[in-house]
Amino acid sequence: MSQVYRVYVVKRKENAVEAKEIRHNIRHQLDMMQLEDVTVVNRYDLQGISEDVLNKGIPTILSEPMVDDVYLEHYDIPEGAKVFAIEYLPGQYDVRADFAAQCFQLLTGSKDIKVRCARLYIMQGISDEDVAPIEHFLINPVDSRIASLDKSASLYDAKVEIKPVPVI
Repeated sequence: MSQVYRVYVVKRKENAVEAKEIRHNIRHQLDMMQLEDVTVVNRYDLQGISEDVLNKGIPTILSEPMVDDVYLEHYDIPEGAKVFAIEYLPGQYDVRADFAAQCFQLLTGSKDIKVRCARLYIMQGISDEDVAPIEHFLINPVDSRIASLDKSASLYDAKVEIKPVPVI
């Protein structure tokens, strides 16, 4: 079994349009004017590739070198910031993960490449009580859930457990 690599890709502050929009929406729609800053980080977990292939794919597949900063294996969270990650539910189509996997398959010629994606949201200036309403605001429970911040030992699942979606 091959190693799982973790890559964090974050837009530089001057290019972080999505993070600015989320900050604006949370401040005005949830009336949380104390929210100081939002950082959105795309997290990729990859398995089935070598370190050399990963290094070739980072500037061409996973990031845009002119506007993104890339961190391997570890991303430093500012002190006092609240962080959570959102991922698609098992069985939901994740276009970002599928695109990355297909590109790495083209690069290597191998079909045994697994990619999982999640989005980290790093919020500064909020309290622990503010996190739950923000999570509720950002997560669509039909297709998304809170993701673990821990790195998996393997991306090859033996069996996927899909919980029933509540009918409202």
